[in-house]
Amino acid sequence: MKNNKGLFISFEGPEASGKSSQILLLKKYFTRKKIPFLITREPGGTKLAEKLRKLILSRKSEISNIEEILLLMAGRNNHINNVIKPNLQKGKIVVSDRYADSTFVYQGYVNNFGIEKAIKLHKDILNNFYPDYTFIFNLNFEEIIRRLKKRKFKNKYDKIDINFHKAVINGYKKISNNKRYINIDASLSKNKIHNNIIELLKI
Repeated sequence: MKNNKGLFISFEGPEASGKSSQILLLKKYFTRKKIPFLITREPGGTKLAEKLRKLILSRKSEISNIEEILLLMAGRNNHINNVIKPNLQKGKIVVSDRYADSTFVYQGYVNNFGIEKAIKLHKDILNNFYPDYTFIFNLNFEEIIRRLKKRKFKNKYDKIDINFHKAVINGYKKISNNKRYINIDASLSKNKIHNNIIELLKI
């Protein structure tokens, strides 16, 4: 990777697949190597988008799937223009914990809005702005359930529901069909996964 060029990376995958742990390891690596970076997340990343995040992920929220998608798009637009693009222009590596692919899978596929319809919205509203690389953390549903049983549930998608998690896994399989996607075996050790990511990024 050239130091004068920004790089946009997103981490995707089902619940409890280890994305957050890998982002933390990557943060330590960038700091140690003195590589300029920014860690962000979706929904969220800006003051406005974080407010929308609370509404979108709240168990008490009574919003429809279409309303949820539009809120996600609004937050993402704010995130892109105020955080992601400005930091890429500064030559930083921007790492986002989830991005558009989560919308395609969770709202588009699992909640039946339609993957293609969600992709078209992204094209029409957000000008097809995508990461350079998207790492998809693949994990079977048995391991997801095992891990979730150990965690305190934080939002409406943290739940013990085998059919839901199977649908999420299938959704990611359906969308990961071009060179932007890099599949990661999330059942490997944390250090092995981290080393694989560093090797793939060549940084």
